[in-house]
Amino acid sequence: MTGIMDSVEMPKLPENQMTFAGIPEAVFLEEIDTFMTQPENENCEKVLQRLDEQHGKYRFMAYNLEARRRKLKSQIPDLERSLEMVNVLRKEDEERETQFLLSDQVFIKTLVPPTKTVYLWLGASVMLEYPLDEAETLLKQNVTSAVGNLKSVEHDQDFLRDQITTTEVNMARVYNWGVKKRQAAAKTTASSTPS
Repeated sequence: MTGIMDSVEMPKLPENQMTFAGIPEAVFLEEIDTFMTQPENENCEKVLQRLDEQHGKYRFMAYNLEARRRKLKSQIPDLERSLEMVNVLRKEDEERETQFLLSDQVFIKTLVPPTKTVYLWLGASVMLEYPLDEAETLLKQNVTSAVGNLKSVEHDQDFLRDQITTTEVNMARVYNWGVKKRQAAAKTTASSTPS
């Protein structure tokens, strides 16, 4: 799989986008005091709630991307094995005895005659018969597409990790800003009341 991974290039990103999935970018809060004086940031709790909601959305996206990556990682070896089998069938010129899985833990022996066609699952319970050459072409296209999709998913995962980290840092900075404000308010209150 490493050879095919290196030979397939990552697809080009859509114009003006940083990800394939359209993941929004988390903005790092450089000036926390300036940010907190904006009208929509009236109190620390609401800002933290908004950031926590954004963090939850990023985590959900990360979960979905990981599931998609796992699916693609398992799909690529299956496609490569199918491609190898097409090549084996192409070389066969006499009957071959083999075993195939009938049901769980039950195998059956059979004779496979030389063939010029194979059946491929297309998905949605659809199987089609292809000549060996067309099957090989289709499988190569599917492998290339799956590898390209895997690379784009991995790119999006890297980007998403950065956005999660940025959001977590922003949450910490807003929380610390709120603590400092409460401490300053408590000091002001303590110094203004006579002892």
